This record gives sequence, C-alpha cells and structure tokens, in this order.
Amino acid sequence: MLNSKNSFVKFIVVFMIFLLVFLSGFGTVRSGIEKERKKLEEYQSQLRQIRSNIVSVEQSSKQIGALLNSLNTQLNNLEIQIKTTQEKITYLSNEITNKEAQIKFKEEEIKARQSSLADTVTLSYELSKISPADVFYEGGDPNSVSKRIIYITYISNYTEKLLNQAINDKKELENYKKELNNSKSQYELVLNEKIEQENILKDELDMKNRLLESLKTKKTYLLYKENELEEEIKKEEQLIQKLIEEAKKKGIYTGTFIWPAKGPITSEFGMRFHPILHIWRLHDGIDIGIPTGTPIKASADGTVTYVGALSGYGNVVILSHMANFSTLYAHLKSAVVKKGQNVKQGQVIAYSDNTGWSTGPHLHFSIYKIDIETGKSTPVNPRDYLP
Repeated sequence: MLNSKNSFVKFIVVFMIFLLVFLSGFGTVRSGIEKERKKLEEYQSQLRQIRSNIVSVEQSSKQIGALLNSLNTQLNNLEIQIKTTQEKITYLSNEITNKEAQIKFKEEEIKARQSSLADTVTLSYELSKISPADVFYEGGDPNSVSKRIIYITYISNYTEKLLNQAINDKKELENYKKELNNSKSQYELVLNEKIEQENILKDELDMKNRLLESLKTKKTYLLYKENELEEEIKKEEQLIQKLIEEAKKKGIYTGTFIWPAKGPITSEFGMRFHPILHIWRLHDGIDIGIPTGTPIKASADGTVTYVGALSGYGNVVILSHMANFSTLYAHLKSAVVKKGQNVKQGQVIAYSDNTGWSTGPHLHFSIYKIDIETGKSTPVNPRDYLP
C-alpha cells in the first residue's frame, strides 16, 4: 500500500515537472517567434531603405548624366569658339605683319621721295644763280635757263605730291595697323576668357565624372546589400515558418490580429470614468464607433468558446486563439457562429448593436493574453497587437 502511494506521488511529481517544462515552453516558443519577427521586420525595414537609396542613387546618376551631357555640349561649343577666336587672332597677326611690311615700304618710298625732292630743289637753286650774261657768253639761249627752271619746278611739285601721298598712305597704314592691334587685343581678351571658361568646365566635368563613378560604386554596394538582405529575409521567413509549425503543434498562437471593424476609436484601453456607472475602472478593450448592423470579423484564426449574453457587455462572442490568446466582441446584435466552431481571420462572426451597458451603437473589442502556466487571463491594449 505504501509502495503504491510512493509510486503515485513520484508519478505526480514527474508529471508536474513535465507539465511545467512543457508549459514554460509555450512562452519560450512565442517569444522566440516574436524575436525572429522583429529581426525580420528590421531586415525588411533595412531592405526598404536600401531600395529607396538605390532609387535615389539612380535618380542622382540620371541627373548627373544629363548634366554631363549638357556640360560636354557646352565644352564642345566653347572649343569651337576658342578655335575660331584663335584663327581670327592668327589672321589679324598676319594682317598686322603685312601692314608693317607695307609701312616699311612706304617709309623707304618717303625717304626716296624726300631725297629726290631735295636734289630737285638743289638743282633749281643752282640754276637760279646763272645770269643771262653768262648764258650769252657761253653762246646759249637765254630762255633755256628759264625753261629748265620751269621744268625742274614741275618735277619738284610732282615729287612733293608723291611724297605727300606716300606720307598719307603711311598714316593710313599705321591707323589700320592700330585698329588691327586693337581688334587683336580684344580677341585675345575674349580668348583668355573662353580658355578660363574651358578650364572651369573641365574641372566641373571632372568633378561630376568622379561623382558619377562614386554613385556607380555606391549602387554596386547597395545592390550587393539588397541581395544579401533578400537572402537573410528568405532565411528568416523560413525559420519563422518552422517555428510557427512547431508552435502550432504545441497549441501556441503565433499569428497576427486584424481590426474586427473599421471606425473611429470612441474610447481607448485603460482607466476611465465609466459613462454609466460613474466610477473609475479599467476599460479592458477599445470601443469602435460603428452603426448598428455592421459586420464584425474575427480578428484572428480561432475557436468559438462562448456565444451569448454577458453582464454589462450585452451579447458577446468570445474566440480562443490556441492556448495563449482570446478575443471578446461585445454589445452585439446577433452572432452567426456557434460555440465550438472554428473560424478564420476576417470571417464574419456577428453584427454590431447597442446591447448591454452602452450609450450608443459601437463594438467593444478586447484581447486577453493567457498565462499558460497559471491559466490567468489578462487584458492587453489591442492597439499593441493591431496593425
């Protein structure tokens, strides 16, 4: 008899140890899945940021490429202008050289004319000193001296006219040379400005090309990181799925919750002054303002554990989600599910109304987290679980 009692006690102890280990595993499994989900969300967030950066880099590269095309076009046009200006300066330099040669020729002509004019004047002067008696004595014609003087005077006048013409021609050539020099100086100034612009454009092109290469390098890195994160996300999703399958076998809900109805939140979760009882008490859910007859959807996959009236809540439907969560839908008009029925997330389970302690049509929605070890149910803020 004593041995039987000892065996039973041992069995109870072993069973309780097993139960505690098993139940503690529920929390460990779910926390592990939540940890991996957070890691997955972080990876997905990083991937979105990287893809956003890739788009930004591509847009910047496109803008810089367009700017480079514009700068190259400007540089090509500037190089044509520089070449044209240089050709103009070369032409003006050649013209100046030609004018200098012509001026030198005119200077020699002037010198020759001046010498010829001096000789003519001297000859005229010498002839003017011969008297008619000397001419008569020598047996000459007295009028011949006069004729020679007249002829020499004509030659002198003509030579002086040519001299003045040569002097005027020289002045014109010098003025034209001066104009050519002025034009050349102006073109040289323009050339210097354009060469400076060319250098600035080349520096800008060099900088933009280096920036474009930098963006290409950055894009290559981002694409590598994108591929790396996609692989990590794929592995993480596979790990999470594996953990979910393991959790399902142990009866742990690891899924997400959705809004049971769409509408404004008229009362939040937490301590509030009750509108009917007029006392401060915990509001264990959220109130969603919706018209009577609005379809109410299951917030998650689960099993219907209660359908009927509940004090203060009016008509309710309660769903259990594996062993660790349950949801409550209150102030309903009618339910379209039965106790024990399995429902899918998003499936219509009831229609809203104003039953129970209520000041107007709305849905009271609560999420309860169940401590698997103790079985204690604790209301949590639905906003922490809803998208």
